[in-house]
Amino acid sequence: MRSHAALRVRLVALTLLIAAVAAMLFWPVVMTYTFVYGEKATASVTNCETIRNNKSTNTTCTGTWRAEGGDTGSGEIYGLDKDQEGDTVPVRLGPMGPYAGGFGRSWYLFLTAVPLLLAPLIGLWALRATLASGRKLAESLLADPAGGTLLVVSGDKVFHADGLPHATLSPPGAPSPGHRPVEVPGRRRRLFERTGFDRAAGLNRDATEFRALTGPRGHTLAVVEYRSGVDLEPEDVLLDPSGTPLALIRRIAPVPRAYEILDPGGTLIGSAANLDGRHSSSLRVTDSRGATVATIAHTGRRCVVRVESTAPPPFRDVAIVIAFATFRTTD
Repeated sequence: MRSHAALRVRLVALTLLIAAVAAMLFWPVVMTYTFVYGEKATASVTNCETIRNNKSTNTTCTGTWRAEGGDTGSGEIYGLDKDQEGDTVPVRLGPMGPYAGGFGRSWYLFLTAVPLLLAPLIGLWALRATLASGRKLAESLLADPAGGTLLVVSGDKVFHADGLPHATLSPPGAPSPGHRPVEVPGRRRRLFERTGFDRAAGLNRDATEFRALTGPRGHTLAVVEYRSGVDLEPEDVLLDPSGTPLALIRRIAPVPRAYEILDPGGTLIGSAANLDGRHSSSLRVTDSRGATVATIAHTGRRCVVRVESTAPPPFRDVAIVIAFATFRTTD
């Protein structure tokens, strides 16, 4: 089940996408309608004036016209050159006025649609480049099952490498009856201010939600307390089923992703950082000595997580929480 915040993010993003597409298609659609369905007319060009500035030269022509149906008009006529002053030319009447010269004279108005043609190719290339290293890493982890405990995080589910269910992240709910709040000084301020999109999507707020990691038999394995903030980086508190805090996972930076892992008293017990550069979401989780305790390979729709056999007990669930955080749209 998706949270209301995530659904609102998607709704705002879809609205902005539709508005952007409509803006880019406005002139191509209007001009196509004008030259294909616009009423034919004959225009008399009475004046053409050329205006020059530092960056461009624009020619504006005015005159009168008579449509085939008998209607008349006057004003600016588009698609003409300065040397056409005094000419009588055929035009098409559209929503934005009379246009002469057909598609060939107004080709530049169709350039706004070029990004729509290129965006899928650029987006596919960027996605493949971004996810390539994560997919390669995931394949190497899955090919080495003896290296530790392998888990796959996808959506709100966690599976073992053989496909057997491990846990499900439940919808937001109330804290456990024995919940013990933990507050550790030093939470980081956001590196980037909230944008207008964030505010429209309802992300510009301080909020706390609780979600349980539930095993296949319906028992609670752990509880995750997620805290978002207007000015502060988000953080997750890992709690045991009774509500006792086990670890605090605090994001240091969103790009490239970096986290610090603290015990309930505020002592640093580990960290997580990008494996291979700014544009990768794959992470290495290390303990306080710098030894690798877990590896998270992000492939786009899922994360393959390997927890080393030598990792202390909390780090398995810490790695799962961080993997879920890489998918979160409400940070």
